[in-house]
Amino acid sequence: MKYFRPTVLIGLLCLTSLVFLSSCQQTPEPRFTPSETVLPTRVSPFADYQRAVADWLTKNRMTTGFEKRWEVSLNTPFECGVGNGKGVLFIHGLGDSPYFFHDIAERLCASNVWVRSILLPGHGSKPGDMLNASYALWQQTTDFHVAQFAEQVDELYLAGFSTGTNLAVISASKRDDIHGLLLFSPAFQSKFAVTWLAPYMTSVFRWPNVEPEDNPTRYNSIAMQGFAAYQGSVDAVQASLQKQSVALPVLLVVPEGDSVVAVDAVADYYHQYFTSTANQLLWLGEQETAPQNSQVLSMDIPAQRIGAASHMSVLFSPDNPLYGIDGNIRICDNGQGSSKTARCEAGEKVWYGPWGLTADDKVFARLTYNPHFDTMMVAVERLLGIGHQ
Repeated sequence: MKYFRPTVLIGLLCLTSLVFLSSCQQTPEPRFTPSETVLPTRVSPFADYQRAVADWLTKNRMTTGFEKRWEVSLNTPFECGVGNGKGVLFIHGLGDSPYFFHDIAERLCASNVWVRSILLPGHGSKPGDMLNASYALWQQTTDFHVAQFAEQVDELYLAGFSTGTNLAVISASKRDDIHGLLLFSPAFQSKFAVTWLAPYMTSVFRWPNVEPEDNPTRYNSIAMQGFAAYQGSVDAVQASLQKQSVALPVLLVVPEGDSVVAVDAVADYYHQYFTSTANQLLWLGEQETAPQNSQVLSMDIPAQRIGAASHMSVLFSPDNPLYGIDGNIRICDNGQGSSKTARCEAGEKVWYGPWGLTADDKVFARLTYNPHFDTMMVAVERLLGIGHQ
């Protein structure tokens, strides 16, 4: 099924408005300019790659208020479970970091799975480095590390979050030695016109949003070039799926309340182009809106003050020290107005959900953990052929 974009006329009107707005935009701070050198990506063996990235981040990362060595460690590629025959390569999303896979990797490595994560160009240092990002660089980086890892394990699985799901699907389509895909908040299609307009706006409107940088694991500000690179991955994955269906076993974990991704489109792509009888779709939402043949995990959980799943919440355990129930990071910028945002930031008891979820009698923060994490991990282990069968 093909999904139609808004008309060219609407796109041109949006572009004209953004060109006007760009004349008022200024981002002179060093945080929003590129580093003088580029992130090392195609380095092997993996231990050398880790050291090269850590050294580069040590020189180029602008901290967000925490100890620099710690922030560098959160953004540096990691591996665990080294030497086992079953491997999983993790690819993060737009603006994110390897830390996003911390909890899933910890569980898999405890089950003797060899896990690696990579860092995509433009990430981990400062938002200004996203000005030099591109879909081609991201795909080349992914393909390189897939090829390296495939030589060292008997069974290789690719796992992606958001933009990383597109990179994983495309990389797998080029090879015959991938055993399955783990796709968290798959981003086959965006909800927003700004993403498909982004490739045409990178030179006239470089920063669609500039926010304070206070998160050690991801950017709050994303350059238009980053959105353009994401759109490149969308165009590529849609073309790949329409050319060749995916016969590999696949797990999709889809949050119904996702404010970033067109989840109905994702479900349609899944049913049309993913053909294995071993496929699973976990729908973090409600039964009445769930796609056919999906496992539904309700996210209406008043006892935990949860209204719906968010895009990022699928990856983190309730016990995560940064994003879990008692985590140190609370994201109050949630599309609910300045007054409620201030109340959230002041420490008021809040509800949790995706960006844009509001209620007159509630203050919301972003839901940053998955209350069904253990159930999700059973599905992950089932696809990998470990643990619960």
